[in-house]
Amino acid sequence: MEINPKENLYKEVLQTMSECVIIHEKSGIMIALNENVEKVLGIKSDLLTESNVSQLEYVKEDGSPLPYSELPGIITLEKGIPFYNYVVGVIDPETGTKWLSINSKPLNMRKDGEQAALITISDITERKKMEQTIIHAKEEAEKANLAKSDFLSKMSHELRTPLNGILGFAQLLEIDDSLNDEQRDFVQEILGGGRHLLSLINDILDLSRIDTGQLKVSIQEVDLQTIITECINIVQPLAKKKRIHIHNQLDQSQTMSVLADPIRLKQILLNLLDNAIKYNQEDGKVMIFSYLKRNDAVIHIADTGIGLSVEEYQKVFVPFYRIKGTQEEGTGIGLSLVKQLVQLMGGRISVTSQKGIGSDFYFSLPLPYDLKAAMHWEEEMIGLPTKNGKSEHYCLLYIEDNQSNLNLVKNILKSQSSYTLLTAQSGKEGLELARTKKVDLILLDLNLPDIHGFEVFKLLKTNENTRDIAVIAVSANALPQDIQQTLGKGFDNYVTKPVNVKEFLTTIYETLTSTINQNIPEHKILSTGPNGEEAISAKTLQLSLKDLKKLREKNYTAAIAMHYTRNNWARAQIEGLKTTFNKMGIRVITVTDAELNWEKQVADIQKILAKKPDIIVSLPIDPLSTAGAFQTAAQSGVKLVFMDNIPYGLKAGKDYVSVVSADNYGNGVYAADIMAEKLGFKGKIGVIYYDANFFVTKQRLTAFEKTIRESYPDIQIIARSGFTSPNDGKEITDAMLSQHLDLKGIFVVWDLAAEGAMASARAAGKHDLVITTMDLGTNAAVEIAKDGLIKGSGSQMPYHQGVAEAILAGYALLGKPAPAYVAVPALKVTKENLLEAWKLVYNQDPSELNRYINHLK
Repeated sequence: MEINPKENLYKEVLQTMSECVIIHEKSGIMIALNENVEKVLGIKSDLLTESNVSQLEYVKEDGSPLPYSELPGIITLEKGIPFYNYVVGVIDPETGTKWLSINSKPLNMRKDGEQAALITISDITERKKMEQTIIHAKEEAEKANLAKSDFLSKMSHELRTPLNGILGFAQLLEIDDSLNDEQRDFVQEILGGGRHLLSLINDILDLSRIDTGQLKVSIQEVDLQTIITECINIVQPLAKKKRIHIHNQLDQSQTMSVLADPIRLKQILLNLLDNAIKYNQEDGKVMIFSYLKRNDAVIHIADTGIGLSVEEYQKVFVPFYRIKGTQEEGTGIGLSLVKQLVQLMGGRISVTSQKGIGSDFYFSLPLPYDLKAAMHWEEEMIGLPTKNGKSEHYCLLYIEDNQSNLNLVKNILKSQSSYTLLTAQSGKEGLELARTKKVDLILLDLNLPDIHGFEVFKLLKTNENTRDIAVIAVSANALPQDIQQTLGKGFDNYVTKPVNVKEFLTTIYETLTSTINQNIPEHKILSTGPNGEEAISAKTLQLSLKDLKKLREKNYTAAIAMHYTRNNWARAQIEGLKTTFNKMGIRVITVTDAELNWEKQVADIQKILAKKPDIIVSLPIDPLSTAGAFQTAAQSGVKLVFMDNIPYGLKAGKDYVSVVSADNYGNGVYAADIMAEKLGFKGKIGVIYYDANFFVTKQRLTAFEKTIRESYPDIQIIARSGFTSPNDGKEITDAMLSQHLDLKGIFVVWDLAAEGAMASARAAGKHDLVITTMDLGTNAAVEIAKDGLIKGSGSQMPYHQGVAEAILAGYALLGKPAPAYVAVPALKVTKENLLEAWKLVYNQDPSELNRYINHLK
């Protein structure tokens, strides 16, 4: 019989396949279509029968037996069900298990329509071995990571314990008025060295998160000049030793801020400076310079060292790569870490170099919207509670076996007349004192010699006499999982060693008084809510210890949907929210910036809802256009807390919890009062307002104009203009000044637009123009301090507004009734009270602002 060319081609193709191909007929006949049957199944083609195939021992992927009747080909033959990449093991007593991947599909035979199955089988034994090797390697790696984390946790504890005494007693010496100047300098050296060592310990802990991609950065505005100067001072001894001259070419008279994590930025700069010195030549140079490029600052660290080849430009950022032609010691991971950190902060890093001439490493970091010195919020020492004019008295019990730690806490509490301290050096002794003495709070070290702290806590809570005593864990274990595990067991709070004295006392106070407190004045609030609601002061809001316990047990999540995030007001409000949510055990899963675009905010809300948060805190840009998105959120069960504005159609208590704002009416009155005082109570003025349906700015405008009309009859408002973007301030002021040459003052409803008005007045030579505004951005604060064009403002307190919003979210989650409208008091800001006001507005130490102002003088 002749074989036609097409059939011959089919056979040739089948022979080239690595799989074996079989037709299994309903009658039981099995036909091998190529010669791979013996190679794959171990059965010769002429012996391929159903009887021989059924005698093989089959197993599933999990190792359990697989009956012949459940093989893919058999099921396809019986039921017509196809299979793809079905993995089967065939056990051979001599060679072990062979792993096969089987495809099978129904096939109709042409001769009589008999049902058959077309089966292809691939040998994947080697692939399975590789998979098992990878799985085993992964398991070993995970074990190694766990061992490393455990080691780092234990080392952290061992190192932090002695540091607790060093830093604790040094802090006590720092506030000792009897020390002379030289002794104070010695104390600062101890504190500086101890804090540096603590920072190094924290860096070691960070290394445990690098491999798993969990290294996090905390982005804030950082003064580049300050960080670079600190880094130069640190590496200067090494440079002098090698006779390397460091030239800082940044303009010392100007401030350049970048958005970065200050600790990580210092780590980047120290690494690059260290390399620039290490790989330099004696009597060489290191140059540091920077410039702005679009929305980034680009920082260069250039040297006159050995240089790199072009081929090494990318290799130097690969872990463990060592520069060729050098004998310098090193691990080769520094630059790879630098690259990772730069990218985490939204920048890029690169290098250009020439062999024998030197290298120039340069990286970019984003610029903030408005430049200001970096500020770090630090919680104030809070005064003790009073009752009937007298301080309450509390008995504390500290269970701790380390004598140095006991002495430290004794000395910390010595100055606190409202506290009596009992001490115990073992768990057994502590339990006895707790049962027999009237104790209000227990400070419990977790690593005791006789009973672990967790067991002590359990025994305290199971005893009727001690179960209601508040307990704070005190431990050198600082890993997040350790803290979370401890709080999850029911501890009321957690303090890490070395203790920060101020934070330690604040934690004790908050735990004893069972509240989250806001440090805000008790001024009368003049504003009403968006629907005319009576204002309730944020000062009245509080959560009990019981409330906090309930919230922490639930692992709630929150999202913050901002209208705009790139100004001081927004950042302070977000910080207040995050800090308070953290105390409540509520995790913030996202913060969005709608960039003053309502369409983007609607899209942001939709993305947030996909993450299924329990709470959304938001400032709606457009009450009408965003209403649908917020209504959807409310209907899905998400608790809504609004800042400054509410969407149309939503009802307080039904669709949303509450709306929180500053006393904007009161701030408008203050701006009018300042304007009148600086004008000598007479003159012609203009008003620049926000031309949008925005509840808070309307109240500011109404209050200012009404106060001028009713209280200062010799002041006339002769010009009014609105803006839709805060960047329009200069253009609007240009037009207003050109039309009204006799204008003596301008009120601007928003400080960002006021900066434009200030620039316009200077350009027009109107150096005697009086400007008042709202809010207290860095640029407005500096102008007020200089007695410049901006003479004062009515200011919000955004940090405390964020605290209030977080507490109200807690109310909703607990089912507690919440007021429909809450406000923080207004604040009058002038040159005379600027630093005090700054502290209230941002809950920050104003010393940095003061230094910045002095630097500009």
